[in-house]
Amino acid sequence: MNHDSPSDGTEQEWIAERVAAWLEPAGCTSRWVPEPDGPARSMVVTLPGAGGAMVALLGHTDTVFPLGEATRRPFRRDGDRCFGPGVADMKGGLLLAVAAMERLAVAPSRPFSELRLLVCADEETRLRAPAVCAEATGAAAAFVFECARENGDLVSERKGAVWRTLHLHGRPAHAGADTHRGRSAVSALAREIVRIEGLAAGRPEMTSVVTTVQGGDSPNTVPGEARATLDIRSSVPEDLVFALAELGRDGAYDGVTGEIEDRGTWPPMPRTPWLADLARALAAELGLQIGEQHSGGVSDGCWTGDVGIPTLDGLGPVGGDDHTPAEWIEIATLEPRIELAARLVDAAAQRGA
Repeated sequence: MNHDSPSDGTEQEWIAERVAAWLEPAGCTSRWVPEPDGPARSMVVTLPGAGGAMVALLGHTDTVFPLGEATRRPFRRDGDRCFGPGVADMKGGLLLAVAAMERLAVAPSRPFSELRLLVCADEETRLRAPAVCAEATGAAAAFVFECARENGDLVSERKGAVWRTLHLHGRPAHAGADTHRGRSAVSALAREIVRIEGLAAGRPEMTSVVTTVQGGDSPNTVPGEARATLDIRSSVPEDLVFALAELGRDGAYDGVTGEIEDRGTWPPMPRTPWLADLARALAAELGLQIGEQHSGGVSDGCWTGDVGIPTLDGLGPVGGDDHTPAEWIEIATLEPRIELAARLVDAAAQRGA
């Protein structure tokens, strides 16, 4: 926690190196995986097994916080909770995955061919699937260690997302003397906002939100430029296809042109009934009364789920307030969830054998 790892740098590699060094005495090997969209490399840490199916664990080392955040707000413990930049999203979950892997390394048996920990470098800012996710190909299951919900629930399903920025270009002019010569990019954007947010009508799984708006040049000028950021999400892939087509449709505003900037498209993570049921049954054996939730947020589980790998998320410690200075995890939830993760790996490997 006390080592910054923003998405746009290479400090994530320092975290990954610590993970590899921790697991090396347990018999794990590691290798780097270059990522095409960022300067930092991802890593795969592998524990060999005795047969059966391969199982993948997923975590990421980057956080949303800038360099210097760990100095300003270092890791601290207050009673049963820990605080610090990235403690919930998701260094706490990465630690839990490492501890589960370490536990499986000393278990009496290893009913998997390999256990692979995929340590992603740039989850928070990615435009497409990370190269490291290809290492999960053929897995019997993929377990993602984003934090559990605040009540302990797992995440069995996630929405996909379309993130875009709409840029509109009109013609500036004096707002009083030359009004007729101007073409207002802001007026065009106002109409586009209504249209875009209306795309979700009749689509109950879909949300379409204009999240930021900027425009205008000066208080007495017909605005020649305007832009808005768009956040569209759904559990239904066809909704996202529809939204992309609609975003590409020409609004036909006189004298105003525009373009769409791609800021990433994430597929939904579908629910795998047998895996969700297995996790809840194993949790009950440990005395954990946990449920499952459908999350509107995305994670690396979206990529594995999209290619057909049974995927379950929210296996990290109980935590909350992600991406804020109040971010926290509960210490008491670490041990039982380490054991839950270890049992899930064994059961999924044996089922997939």
